[in-house]
Amino acid sequence: MKKSLLALFAIGAAVTMSLGLVACGPTEEESEGNTHTVTFMDGDTVLKTEEVEDGATVSEYTPTKEGGYEFVDWFATPSKNHEYDFTTPITDDVTIYAGFTLFKDDTREFYVLGSGTSELLFTSDWGAVITDAHKLTKADGKNEYSITMDLKEGDQFQFALDSEWSNKRGYGYLETLTMPDGTEVFSGEGSPYDDSAKGSNIVCEYAGNYTLTLYTYPNDDYYNTSGTGYTEDRKEIYNLGTYDKITWVRNGDVINDSVTITDFYIKGASITNWADMYNSDTQMLNNGGTYTMSVYLKEGDQFMFTSRITKIEDGETTYSTGSDYINFSNIADESQTYISKNSGNSNDMIANASGTYTFTYDSDAKTLTVAFDAETVPATYDYYIDGTFDGNNYGDFITSPDEFKMTETAEGSGVYTISQVTLTEGAELLIRSYLEGETADWDHTHIDYQYANMAANPAFSAASDTNNNILVLTEGVYDITFDSYSKMITITAYTESADTLDIYIKGSGVNGWNHNWSEDYLMALAEDEENYEITITFTANDDFGFELHPQGETTGYGTYIGASAMGTSGDANAIFTPASGTNFVCSVAGTYRIVYNIAAGTMDFYTVA
Repeated sequence: MKKSLLALFAIGAAVTMSLGLVACGPTEEESEGNTHTVTFMDGDTVLKTEEVEDGATVSEYTPTKEGGYEFVDWFATPSKNHEYDFTTPITDDVTIYAGFTLFKDDTREFYVLGSGTSELLFTSDWGAVITDAHKLTKADGKNEYSITMDLKEGDQFQFALDSEWSNKRGYGYLETLTMPDGTEVFSGEGSPYDDSAKGSNIVCEYAGNYTLTLYTYPNDDYYNTSGTGYTEDRKEIYNLGTYDKITWVRNGDVINDSVTITDFYIKGASITNWADMYNSDTQMLNNGGTYTMSVYLKEGDQFMFTSRITKIEDGETTYSTGSDYINFSNIADESQTYISKNSGNSNDMIANASGTYTFTYDSDAKTLTVAFDAETVPATYDYYIDGTFDGNNYGDFITSPDEFKMTETAEGSGVYTISQVTLTEGAELLIRSYLEGETADWDHTHIDYQYANMAANPAFSAASDTNNNILVLTEGVYDITFDSYSKMITITAYTESADTLDIYIKGSGVNGWNHNWSEDYLMALAEDEENYEITITFTANDDFGFELHPQGETTGYGTYIGASAMGTSGDANAIFTPASGTNFVCSVAGTYRIVYNIAAGTMDFYTVA
């Protein structure tokens, strides 16, 4: 553009010198389009308009509004999710929206919840642990909450009121994401200017010590009533702030690069089968060296507390068994009313009665005090499996809860099972719990690999160092059991019994993938009682699979058997081996006999002459 203007100037000068003409300014028509209208709005009310030269910026001003309203800021959108940047050159007509609020003192308490390798977020464990150290400090007379903390690269967090993540303030509330030099400090999912991003985790991209400040405007909060699982009783989980924002200052590098943490966990004869179980249900809450826990114990249960050392150094986290224990020798004299000593040589503790015990351990004095409540008993829950197994996605259980619900083995046993679950290699799963009878939605607690006493089971592991979903390493059909008292998950291989199964074929060219309980689609048990058989005529490109059900069951989806079960014996197996996908696919039309072997779990195809 500059080159063109210079060329025009040279031509104009040459013409002037040769012809002696006098240059004139631009005409009125030539001036049109060189300015743009900037409109300042308060809702539907125009506060003022201003004409701005093309490429120039508009000046900010502070409007007033009667009725005690306080001006918050200028916003680029009517939703007021995006503050207007007054350094932006004006190249078109622009509307800028004023934000006003009536002051309301915020009486809420906010905490930082998250996960990572910095001390505060590591101890938070996604809000399972909330202490005074996680609490933001509120400025006197202002709705400003601040916290200073180390953040390591990859740490994730939000601010919220409690472990249910009520009033969470996440990525979409950040005022800035980068340093002045352009260094990315924080990231998150979604556009930071959309409501959907307000509930996204803030991810640290640049380690350091930070002071973060949350500004709240409680008079302008609103609720995402269209959110999955929204109810009036749980509406605070869906609370959003129109003007709320998070600012930050990087104070310097990480202060505590090496962190050592001691935690205590309950273990016992019944409550963990004496296994060391490291999860939020067995962990004592550490609040500055004072450890507390409330737990329901049965009369006669033997137990003690073991320790685990966590060391975080250079971004690496290591665990080791601690040498400190809490047992009967630590009990204060006044608390021995509720607890007895094991009659043997050990210092194991014994619960004198069934009820809820609240333990408080002073790590400096090494004393344990006990409070006992005989009236409060654990709530009863429903349990569901959830995950990416057998063609499912996380959350599918919400729309079809009965298919994923675990069954209590006997009334009052507290042991829940679900049988014949197909777990594919690489799939993930966990158990979700809900108060008994409540509709399954996203307001829940989840039970993951930390509850699985499967250290010697090579078929499963944690999904990663930071993800405790149960990862399937060995494909198979499994029974899943959860003991709600010991808080332990057990997964065992399902052993099929030939005389207790029904196997149905279903597919595009068979029955349109309908759940058809007709005997026309039922595999018959062979005389050897080791195989099921069915003869079907297919057309080319028919795709299909099989569903395994307990004998006589005519509801639900059963256990799916697809291409991964292809055997090695059938002379027509190659005709039904798909190039991709989980279904069998017929490549050559014809009539075929299909045989399913119970012991091997394989499906073979044979040509019918």
